[in-house]
Amino acid sequence: MSELSDRFSQAVDFVKRNGYAKNSTEIARTLRVNNSVISMAVRGDREPTWELLLDFCDAYPVNFWWLRTGKGSIVKTSDRELQLLKRIEELELMVRKLKE
Repeated sequence: MSELSDRFSQAVDFVKRNGYAKNSTEIARTLRVNNSVISMAVRGDREPTWELLLDFCDAYPVNFWWLRTGKGSIVKTSDRELQLLKRIEELELMVRKLKE
């Protein structure tokens, strides 16, 4: 299982555990995808697409930055925090390119 699939699985558990959705079927319905898409991503049989991750984070209070990188908190951050985290990512990319 990839790290991304593992974090997605944790996020689905977080959503269910905190009452935002009763089960994976409800999550799939909310995201307008087939239940197998969620099931396969949770099991790690198939990596979740970026579109699925974005839709998931739009529908539930899950932090996209955490889901994508594992950094920060699983709980969605404020817009200001998100802007700062995106800027940090941009700077990290610039540093990597300079090192190359």
